Amino acid sequence: MATQGKTGSSSISIQHANYCNNFVNYGTSWRADCNVDYGRSGAWTQCSDGTEIWGPLVGPGYWIFGGSCSGHGSVRDWGVYDG
Repeated sequence: MATQGKTGSSSISIQHANYCNNFVNYGTSWRADCNVDYGRSGAWTQCSDGTEIWGPLVGPGYWIFGGSCSGHGSVRDWGVYDG
């Protein structure tokens, strides 16, 4: 299940990733700096045409999470999911 963000927010509420910050929405893509403290987490993106894109799961460490809606409109929502 994805923990959703809010377009335009500078931080997100997450689970295994104990924090994300420096969120940037470029319109058709987004990015955020995230720290995964245990387990595995990945980025989730929902595009304006309804397409959902699930990024790869990564283990503990500091990561740049993000997603691209290229060919699917603009970013409608985003978040982090646990695996």
